[in-house]
Amino acid sequence: MDTRETIDYCIDSAVKIGEETYDMILDFSDESVEHVDKILDGYHERYLHPEKDEGFIKGHVNTYAHIFGIYVGEVLIRSHAKDYVWQETEAGITLIKNESNHINPITKAYKQIINGKEGGDDIKSFFEVAIFIVKGIFPK
Repeated sequence: MDTRETIDYCIDSAVKIGEETYDMILDFSDESVEHVDKILDGYHERYLHPEKDEGFIKGHVNTYAHIFGIYVGEVLIRSHAKDYVWQETEAGITLIKNESNHINPITKAYKQIINGKEGGDDIKSFFEVAIFIVKGIFPK
């Protein structure tokens, strides 16, 4: 799969998993990021307690981080960051405006699954800060 195909696959997967597994509508609204936050919290619990799913999440953290990180990035692009694009970098698929403006929601999703909110990783607060960053109004 090329980068665009991966992005499309992840977006479709996020919407499908949200609806079919969690009965949550992921409609690319800012509010839908709260649903992703809850889903990632559940994955974190399963990561901490692999006996709950026979270690499935532990073996698929990167996959689900891509699926839901890319979904959150796509919400940013559609609603707030039209001048950002997905690009393959050394850090993986990343949202980029220019050389000094990069946002990586995949990494944040990964960290929330592994560390949880108690470890300081929260996709919802990441999203809220990212909005300020893409609008150029992040406090200095």
